[in-house]
Amino acid sequence: MDVGILPVKSFVFAKQRIAEELGDDARRALASALLDDALALCAAGDWIRWWIVTADPVVERRARHFGFGVIEDPGGGLNPALRAAVAYAGEQGATSITIVPADVPLGTRTDLLDIFDVGATSEMVVVPALRDGGTNALYMSRAGLIEPSFGPRSLQAHLAHASAAKLRCSILRLPRLELDIDRAGDIADLLERPEAAGTAAGRAAAHWIARAGRDQLAPRPLSRPGP
Repeated sequence: MDVGILPVKSFVFAKQRIAEELGDDARRALASALLDDALALCAAGDWIRWWIVTADPVVERRARHFGFGVIEDPGGGLNPALRAAVAYAGEQGATSITIVPADVPLGTRTDLLDIFDVGATSEMVVVPALRDGGTNALYMSRAGLIEPSFGPRSLQAHLAHASAAKLRCSILRLPRLELDIDRAGDIADLLERPEAAGTAAGRAAAHWIARAGRDQLAPRPLSRPGP
């Protein structure tokens, strides 16, 4: 059983840095749109059994509408929640685990297929984020290979874990999946991509930028991870 795990923060707390730059209404609209895109990505990966990790009842209802399982977020932060979800997936007989964050609106079925193609000859696959040295997808050929360590500079942490465990680990760069939305500058990058118009987040962002003015969206400098 191929398992997918999608962690989703409560709407009350999601994307606070967006609120600081564009206001709370824009933050809530974007968080909801990002969830729409994330659930659509999961639905596109229809060979994967998806579990949504959340403590938000609204997110839970929307996830169950798609037919996805829900794992209660135990609290304590992103990585403890992911570790609990991975352990549960292992207990349920997962043969592989793919973790994708809920703020990568451009991700497609093709990206998931590419991850699995590379995973056929690797024990781990990591997809780098565009900035911050982060990780925008993590594939493990079985549960418990490493403990997920998402966040800034997590790519190097995941690579170090793989090296310490002597695992075959591949870095897979996926231009659509590399862009995650945390700040107003990320929205600017999103709107420069032609695919953005086909996403809920792209449409929501375009609406709010039309109201707020594009001058608030200074693009963030890139910080490419090493090979």
